[in-house]
Amino acid sequence: MSKRVRIYEVGDMWSAWEISDLFLITTNGSFSASGKLVMGRGMARQARDRFPGLDRALAKTLRTPGRRYGLLVSPPWPEAKLGLFQVKLRYWEDADPELIRLSTEMLQAWLKQHPDQRVDLNFPGIGNGKLSIAEVQPIISVLPRNVHIWQCREGGP
Repeated sequence: MSKRVRIYEVGDMWSAWEISDLFLITTNGSFSASGKLVMGRGMARQARDRFPGLDRALAKTLRTPGRRYGLLVSPPWPEAKLGLFQVKLRYWEDADPELIRLSTEMLQAWLKQHPDQRVDLNFPGIGNGKLSIAEVQPIISVLPRNVHIWQCREGGP
């Protein structure tokens, strides 16, 4: 029996915004002194910059800094298709494989209720999360093919 190999998307994840049903960005649970979700790097920063006020709105939704939330899909989904996939509790820490596992399990549960939806997710835990692809890949390999995992081009966004 041959092992199925996941093919990752390479490039700018924002290019899939229009066709994505759920657009997940990796995040943490830290709040700034001004009461905003810390979204200072990677896709989180890009989302914060594209949607002014997002960081404050998300902090109000999460309510408590430093907690595990795993996966957060906006209550007005599918109109609001941006969601959070938590990879760390605090922005200064490395990504936590167990938190990535929790977020993955929560995404799997969401997909059982929404099996035909296209999900786009930046590769969790690598980059500023400082985990290797080899550490994260076994965790996310359980996700079905309608979940598109994105890696940015070297030197790209």
